[in-house]
Amino acid sequence: MSSSSSSLRSGTKRCFNRLLFNNRSILFQQQHVSSQAAAAAAAATTSLTKHQLLSRHYTRSPLHFYRNFFKDKSKFRSQSSFSSSYRSYCSSSSSSSKNGFIGWYLGMIEARPVLTKSVTSALIYTFADLSSQAITRKSEDSFDLVRTLRMAGYGMLVMGPSLHFWFNFVSRVLPKRDVLNTLKKIFIGQTTYGPLMTTVFFSVNAGLQGTMFLT
Repeated sequence: MSSSSSSLRSGTKRCFNRLLFNNRSILFQQQHVSSQAAAAAAAATTSLTKHQLLSRHYTRSPLHFYRNFFKDKSKFRSQSSFSSSYRSYCSSSSSSSKNGFIGWYLGMIEARPVLTKSVTSALIYTFADLSSQAITRKSEDSFDLVRTLRMAGYGMLVMGPSLHFWFNFVSRVLPKRDVLNTLKKIFIGQTTYGPLMTTVFFSVNAGLQGTMFLT
C-alpha cells in the first residue's frame, strides 16, 4: 500500500509539474505575442505621427514662408511704393500719350479720316523719295524736287484715299479677324488692289512726266 500511494503521489506531482510548465509556456507565448503586437502598434503610430507632422509641415510651409517674407515692414513698404510708382508711371504715360502727338493724331483720324490718311501718305511718299534720291544720286547732282512733288501728290490724291476706302471695303466683306479671314484679305489685296494700284502709279507718273503709253 505504501509503495502504491507513493507512486500515485509521484505521478500526481509529475502531472502537476507538466500542467504548470504548459501554463507557463502558454503565458510566455501570450506575453511574447502581445509584446510583438504592442511593438507593431507603436511603430504604426510613430509612422502615422511622422506622416501627419510632415503633412502639416508641407501644408503650413507656404504660410510660414509668406509670414517670414512679410515680417520686414520696410521691404513690404518698398514693394508697395514700387508698385504704386509703377502704376503712377503707367497712368502718366498713358495720359501723356493721350494728350500728346499720338492722341492728337488718333483724334484727327476719327474726326477727318480721309484727309488725315491722305496727308500721312503724302509725307511718307515725300520722305521715301528724298531718301531714294539721297542714296542713288551723285555728289554733283541736286535733288529732283519736281519728282518729289509728284510722289507727294500721288500719295495725297491717290494712295491715301484709295487705301482708306479699300480697307473699309475689306473690313465690311470679311469682318472677322481670325487667321483664315486674314489670309483671305491678304490674297484679295495681292491679286486685286496691288496690281491695280501699280498700274495706276506708273500711269499717273508717266502722265505727269509728259510721256504717254499711247502715241
